[in-house]
Amino acid sequence: MRKVLYLAMFMIVLSACGLKKGSDVSYEDHGSPLPPPESEVQEGDFVYRLYTEKDVYDTFGGTAIFAELTYIGEQDEIEIAHASSPFYFPLEERTREIYVDYAMNSPLIVTTLKKDVPHQHRYEFAGGYSDQDDPDYVEFVKTIIEEKGFPEGEYIIHGAARFTVAGQDDDMQGLPETELATDIGFRVVDPIK
Repeated sequence: MRKVLYLAMFMIVLSACGLKKGSDVSYEDHGSPLPPPESEVQEGDFVYRLYTEKDVYDTFGGTAIFAELTYIGEQDEIEIAHASSPFYFPLEERTREIYVDYAMNSPLIVTTLKKDVPHQHRYEFAGGYSDQDDPDYVEFVKTIIEEKGFPEGEYIIHGAARFTVAGQDDDMQGLPETELATDIGFRVVDPIK
């Protein structure tokens, strides 16, 4: 019971931390190329891969963006604890200079990762707005929600996998959080133009 309580408290703190906002994560030089459509990082026993199946999509069409987390350690399997998903997908639209955080419920979920088998999740837009937000931001988010797709622009996904590795004993205090992060880019164009 103590193990679950400590892990639940850790997840609450983890979800309150959030990802960096605005210019902390943006590509300030708009003349620079977008990040590649696929990126992979490794930390310890884990590989995080973020990719899009295409680097150019049509306006308001579907996207095929995925994140994968693979355990490559010595055990046959390992348990990780995370929010609703270990994957976060904050979004930046570079031409409008708009950053949309990734909203997610934060229950305590435990997932078993089998060695060398990717745990995959497909991106779905999860942004929101309030009446205190900038009108351009609100219009942008409303457009994505109502049209079920992205308007024309240059997009960067600031992807991350965040989780803790479940401990072997009952004392969950001091468990380190693992975060692997990378960016990918893609463009959305109007096919009629």
